[in-house]
Amino acid sequence: MSKVRKTNDGYLMLLDAVYFRGLRLGNISEEGIEWAGEDAQTLELWAAQNRTSPVKEVETRAATNEVTGKMIECVAQNLKTLLGGKVDGERWDAPATTMIQEGELKILTGTGSTIDIHRSALRTSQLRGGLGGENTLGVNFGFKMLAPLDGGSPFSIYPTAPFIESDTERLQFPAAGGAQMVDIEASGRFAVGAVPDGFSVEIINGRVTIVAEANTSAAERTGEIEFVLEEDTSKKIVVSLTQSAA
Repeated sequence: MSKVRKTNDGYLMLLDAVYFRGLRLGNISEEGIEWAGEDAQTLELWAAQNRTSPVKEVETRAATNEVTGKMIECVAQNLKTLLGGKVDGERWDAPATTMIQEGELKILTGTGSTIDIHRSALRTSQLRGGLGGENTLGVNFGFKMLAPLDGGSPFSIYPTAPFIESDTERLQFPAAGGAQMVDIEASGRFAVGAVPDGFSVEIINGRVTIVAEANTSAAERTGEIEFVLEEDTSKKIVVSLTQSAA
């Protein structure tokens, strides 16, 4: 995970995590991500009296920025984030049609910097690869940077400050029990506090699943779980849990 540094030396290297609309994309292939795009297009204006060089050059289309890569951790939720479709437990069903999604893209580098692309379009995503040997299936993705709707800056680069955030503060479970995911964004590793009776926590590559056992009592089951950023224990979030009575 990210190494938060007090000083920023300006070198953007290594990759710790990529988040799209607050959801972690899953592990990326060892090649990492590529920042590319198309060069600007220009129009040259020539004068009859000057045949050695143009008298003016006008930009007709600005350069574009696109982030591409391959996500290889093909669990159900990761596939849904990039390709859409439906998730039922650990099963993923592909969508009937492709779609273009828009949202914020956040990239955490391994050298302590954050890149925020404030509006991007996930315009290319498809399952590609092979099976056998060292080949692996994965999702090739391409995020095209778009102009922000408020006319502001399209992206920002800044030193990563310690942070931990979640997409929810409260989970409700039926009496029969079940599992629910909590999407957590964090600048580094985080620890889990005491887990209430009747619940358990599974963490795989930073993705958190909270599991509730069946509640056979006549009383509602409640509790809370605290997630604490290891590098700065003052940064924490609390998720409240409620489970219906039998």
